[in-house]
Amino acid sequence: MSTIIEVKDIRRAFRSPKKEEGMKGTMKLLFKPEFSEHEALKGVNFKIEQGSFVGLIGANGAGKTTLLKILSGLIPPTSGSARVLGIDPFDRPMNFRHQISLVMGQKAQLWWDLPAVDAFDLLKAIYEIPEKTYRERLNTLTELLDVTKHLNTQIRRLSLGERMKMELIGALLHWPKVIFLDEPTIGLDVLAAAKLREFLRVFNQREKVTIILTSHNMDDIERLCSRVLILRNGEMIFDGQPSKLIQQGACRLRVRLKEEIPAAKLSQWTGLAESAIEIAEPEADDEGDAGDIKTIYFETKQEAVVTVLQALMKNCSIIDMGVEEPSLESVIQRIYSDPKA
Repeated sequence: MSTIIEVKDIRRAFRSPKKEEGMKGTMKLLFKPEFSEHEALKGVNFKIEQGSFVGLIGANGAGKTTLLKILSGLIPPTSGSARVLGIDPFDRPMNFRHQISLVMGQKAQLWWDLPAVDAFDLLKAIYEIPEKTYRERLNTLTELLDVTKHLNTQIRRLSLGERMKMELIGALLHWPKVIFLDEPTIGLDVLAAAKLREFLRVFNQREKVTIILTSHNMDDIERLCSRVLILRNGEMIFDGQPSKLIQQGACRLRVRLKEEIPAAKLSQWTGLAESAIEIAEPEADDEGDAGDIKTIYFETKQEAVVTVLQALMKNCSIIDMGVEEPSLESVIQRIYSDPKA
């Protein structure tokens, strides 16, 4: 397969004025401003092949949205180079714009006061889509997303899930070769998110489009992406298959204790890093009441489970325990919180 996206040593810095308190600070800002600089991306490199479905993840402020804006041509890099479909994105020639799409889950891009079908008719004119092709694509997309009955409803009167589906249709009508999705399932309920994921999976496989997806929902990443890029403080710290994030032989020890013990003490007893210990809040019962006993998860190796349990039994009383595979979400949380992970 051919390389469709290539990023070489991309860096992006933002300058912002510093303001001190009071009138003195305001006057200084007007006549002698001082600036601070924040480097959002620090020498990022990667290549993406045609038809790939890639997850781009990282904590808030890691640089994900900045990278997508550079790749879609909204902002230029401070240094380095990016090529999408063989084109410098910030040049934004018409043939480039007709081959990409950017969907931001936190920003509406359709006209809220128009019925969805009118908004799509406008996009048809903007992208100069032939009538027959337009009707075929619209029918295909509305059937896949099950929103045909909502086409004549104003966008603002739709539920969040239905609005997100309409945003996707609007972004795909011109049949782009590259799609950038910035948290498309944010705020959606479980059913709506599952339907949206299934649509993206089918569309990627059927049309062989290249998709880069950012999401804090690890279900999105696990179910859709064959490759994951992880950013931390603007640096690329992982590039590979999601399964490779979970180390071979790793497991998750689940324990419930009679006593309430802080993570620092548990770390001291077991020899595990605090970042490998998660104390979950008690779950509510059928009547809505939460108990006092919390579940504690220890990320460790299978061969170390007995040693960890022995250390716990020396110091406290175990009510029950179990061993399970570590979730991708728990692994990612540890990477976010532990600079050495």
